Amino acid sequence: MELDKGKVFELMNKYCGGNYNRFARTLGVDPAHLYRFLNTGVGGGKKLVGAVMKFCKEYGLEFEDYIQLV
Repeated sequence: MELDKGKVFELMNKYCGGNYNRFARTLGVDPAHLYRFLNTGVGGGKKLVGAVMKFCKEYGLEFEDYIQLV
């Protein structure tokens, strides 16, 4: 199980206007870490997964919509 890059990118576009820095601050992660994950797929570990889960809970979204089974 891992984050779906495309769906996380859609979250960033919808809630932060496509701004990596603003979305990273909202999630509480380093902008470089978020950028690297969204553009290369590297770095979608526990911290980012937890941050997206927390974001989904705060905004009333279903976390399961943003993960993919590998």
